[in-house]
Amino acid sequence: MKQAERERRHRLNLQRIQHVQQLVGVGDRARIDHEGTLIEQARMFEEEICSHRATEAGLEALSRLVRLVEEGMSRDVRDTAVFIAAVRDGAPLPLRTLRGIDVGTADDMVAVLDAFRWGRVSLVENVEGGAKRVARALDRARQRG
Repeated sequence: MKQAERERRHRLNLQRIQHVQQLVGVGDRARIDHEGTLIEQARMFEEEICSHRATEAGLEALSRLVRLVEEGMSRDVRDTAVFIAAVRDGAPLPLRTLRGIDVGTADDMVAVLDAFRWGRVSLVENVEGGAKRVARALDRARQRG
C-alpha cells in the first residue's frame, strides 16, 4: 500500500469519527449524550492521528534500517538484521540488540517499535520495496556472517 492510499484511509477514518454519536438510555428513553460523544470523538481522533503518524515515521525508519543492512557498511548491520527479522517474523527480540549501537540506528528501531505498536498495517509489507526487499537484505546479512 502506497503512502497516498494510507493517507486516504486516514482521512476516511477521521471522517467516520466525526459521525460517531454516543447513545445513553434504552428504548424510548435513548438519547444522544453530547458530552460523551465529544469525549469519545476526541479519544478516537487522538488514537487515529497517533497511529497514522507512528506508522508513517516507522515506515521511513524501517526503510533506513533495511538500507543500512543492504549496504553492509555499518558496524550495526548484524544487530539491525536481527531487529528487522524480529519485526518481520513477530519473533522475540533480545533487548541487548538496542544497546551499544549508533544513536540514529537505535532511534530508528524505537520508531519502528512505535509503529508496530500503533500501526494498522504490516510494516514489512508496506516499507519501500516490500517484503521481497526485506528478505533480500536479510539474506545478504546472513551470507556476510
